[in-house]
Amino acid sequence: MEDETFSPTIIRTKLHLPPIQKDHLHRPRLLDRLDEHLQRPLTLISAPAGYGKTTLASCWLETSDDLSAWVTLDEGDNDLRLFLSYFLTAIQTIFPNMGRQTLAMVNVAMIAPVKAIVGSLINEIDRIEQPFILVLEDSHLIKDESVLEVLNQLLRHPPQSMHLVLIGRRDPPLPISSLRAKGLLTE
Repeated sequence: MEDETFSPTIIRTKLHLPPIQKDHLHRPRLLDRLDEHLQRPLTLISAPAGYGKTTLASCWLETSDDLSAWVTLDEGDNDLRLFLSYFLTAIQTIFPNMGRQTLAMVNVAMIAPVKAIVGSLINEIDRIEQPFILVLEDSHLIKDESVLEVLNQLLRHPPQSMHLVLIGRRDPPLPISSLRAKGLLTE
């Protein structure tokens, strides 16, 4: 008997870079700070609602020379299969052939253990030679332990080509203080 395969429906608009308003006040000092620390694996943009987090990140990506991908998360993404489908589909918008092995591990009836999935994910991203930025907006909505473990392992063993940006209303439950102490985080 063959394994059933699952392929979640991806809402493509969650992968779009939010537009910048015409009357937006550019913040060159903040944009320069973000550019200066691209060699670090993580940028954390955390502030209450209405403080311009999304606008700052959108403006930065529009002015950056690096390739970028975007995912706007919601509470429904607290499912490992769905989260990884969005994560990989976002990266595939700039590297179309990336992530096939990991998606195959995720889109079956009996999903592989998180450790195996993360190993596959990190190895596939590590094969990408061109630097890129992946933004996960509304990361504060993610509470699922398996999804947080994926992010934790990505930050513990970061692929050199990927710069992860987490945007949220509060810091995610990840080892932020450890990353800060090791100089691996831009805030």
